[in-house]
Amino acid sequence: MLTALLALSLCQLPSPMDFIDNTEIGDARQYIGLRSRGVYEGHLVDTAKGDTVVSGSWKMKGDTIEVKATGCKGPACKEAKKDYTAKVGVAAARAMILQSNAPPPFFPSGSYYCHYLGCEPRIGVEIVSKGANLKALHAVEDALIERNHGRNTTVVWIGPRTDADTAKSRIEMCGRDLEKGKAALELLKGDLATAPWFGEYTVGEAPAKDCLWDVRVYVRDDVQPPPRKTKR
Repeated sequence: MLTALLALSLCQLPSPMDFIDNTEIGDARQYIGLRSRGVYEGHLVDTAKGDTVVSGSWKMKGDTIEVKATGCKGPACKEAKKDYTAKVGVAAARAMILQSNAPPPFFPSGSYYCHYLGCEPRIGVEIVSKGANLKALHAVEDALIERNHGRNTTVVWIGPRTDADTAKSRIEMCGRDLEKGKAALELLKGDLATAPWFGEYTVGEAPAKDCLWDVRVYVRDDVQPPPRKTKR
């Protein structure tokens, strides 16, 4: 039954092309436009020195974006006018993970929230377990998403089943950007404090540096969320 539910969820997910075609992706410092018909624009925002705009083309090859930079205007062209690739992963209906070699600070690797033809980088929170049931994992996901309403700083999703021991809960911070991971941990601590049924957990740093999430929540196998309240 669990396998069937997961398969159904995967079938309903958007494709990488759904996420990026004719979409603006970025934040207050930088954003790119992957326009229809392969038109590319990259914008670096600098109020002191002036903005830099890179023009060019893009195409999708499988799950990988290929960008060719052909023109540039602005003070940062030497650093910004470069070809690059970015591999797109679909983590959930609105969660994109990206492995990119774009010139900084363009389109960095990590986690993104995507909605209405736009994606923005956020703190990525992945929830995994070896043995916890899907209902419990969704309860953790719902609790974290509910706490993020109005704050808009995280994107949360349930990852694949892990082979790691999850007899006890723990949280790992990604070493790709440890300062961001520490900030994510502090948010997560506050969020989990409002869900006492989650129980105790330990904290550590992930051994890998190429993770595309910022914090990963390992949910213990026997976690029991409270029953949902029925509406009258």
